[in-house]
Amino acid sequence: MSYILNAIKIIYEKFLVIRPQILSIILFLPILYLLGWLLAYPFLLIGVEKEKISLIGTIFTFLLFVLSMNKWFKVRWGINNTWILLGINKIQKKREIYIFFLKGLLESIILLSLILIPIIRNEWGDWFIRLSPEILLNTLLLIIGIGFAEELIFRGWLLEELKNQYGLKKALIFQALIFSIVHVGFDMPFWEMISILFGLFLLGIILSMIKGKDDNSLWGCAGLHGGLVGIWFLLNNGLIKISEDAPIWLVGPGNINTNPLGGFYGITLLMIILFYYYFKYKKKIFSR
Repeated sequence: MSYILNAIKIIYEKFLVIRPQILSIILFLPILYLLGWLLAYPFLLIGVEKEKISLIGTIFTFLLFVLSMNKWFKVRWGINNTWILLGINKIQKKREIYIFFLKGLLESIILLSLILIPIIRNEWGDWFIRLSPEILLNTLLLIIGIGFAEELIFRGWLLEELKNQYGLKKALIFQALIFSIVHVGFDMPFWEMISILFGLFLLGIILSMIKGKDDNSLWGCAGLHGGLVGIWFLLNNGLIKISEDAPIWLVGPGNINTNPLGGFYGITLLMIILFYYYFKYKKKIFSR
């Protein structure tokens, strides 16, 4: 067993230093996903439903990702303080973690409220409260789990890796572009797809700026990201029913759960936030 683990360690370290360096970034997550799926597959043999295997595989993939981070930055860049670099741990007081997270969550509530108010005022949505333990649990998992996991991947690992290779300004653009591409559905009409891509691209840049202004802490990003995903899910599935007549420019493209950040109104709000962060925190963000 120790021989196998040692062999895996050697292969992994060789993979980290392949050239060009961008190749390891491109292959890293697909390889982890494949390994996660292989680890999840035996659960089929003990009677776990096939529909749950994908979730189990995703959990294994994320665990492998977390376990790989220390070695990734140590081998590639000689960095030992990985979790400070990624924004999980901070040298400052621990209570700042909660402050940043709650501040990001509050910002998501304000942003979604600015979208919700015109929906209700113009009667494009009706309150239709149908909360259940399952909906509330999914909301919490989205706010805490998805917000943290995706921020660790995109504003943690990917942003810092690209910054080491290309500098911060290019890293901001590249990570936001990748973030938007992996989240969009390519089976929708072309212009709807483009609008969602652009909205998510802007969100990716904003989240990176938040990390910069928060002294490299990832928790404000996680609060905003998780809040946008989880609270919009809660609104759509447990609090309001949005009319089919609601304009796409306001509620965004999509069928069952629309994406309000892909509509013209949402994009406008994101651009205002982006310019605000840029002009107020530019010196702090780009002095890193």
